[in-house]
Amino acid sequence: MNPIFQYEQGYIPFSDLQQVLWDFGPNAIFDVGERCFSFYLNKASGFTNCQFYIRKYGSGLNAESEWYCE
Repeated sequence: MNPIFQYEQGYIPFSDLQQVLWDFGPNAIFDVGERCFSFYLNKASGFTNCQFYIRKYGSGLNAESEWYCE
């Protein structure tokens, strides 16, 4: 399972996601979308305080209607 999905579903803490995020990179983009992946990179770098990336129901992976939430 994708590490980002594992974090979002509560299977792993963010510290575990942060450790594998840098190595897992390109594989995660195809599974979760570019915006979602860049959100978690920003979170790992400390640029955002939001906890999760929320995709609006019915939107595609890179749709303009995606948004972030705490």
